[in-house]
Amino acid sequence: MPDLISVTEFISETNEDYKAPTTSSFTTRMSQCRSTASALEEVQAVAILFSSARLTLSSAP
Repeated sequence: MPDLISVTEFISETNEDYKAPTTSSFTTRMSQCRSTASALEEVQAVAILFSSARLTLSSAP
């Protein structure tokens, strides 16, 4: 699994790609962007499940 990319790195890469698309390394870092997005989605899903379970337990008699 590729390393994750920070927001700062993503913005820097995007800016570099915008300014100089022929010399940009943005496309080579796309796997890191995808991995980061997937990891964030998984964390969000777990947080939603945890919140739902906690609400269910707290409303139990």
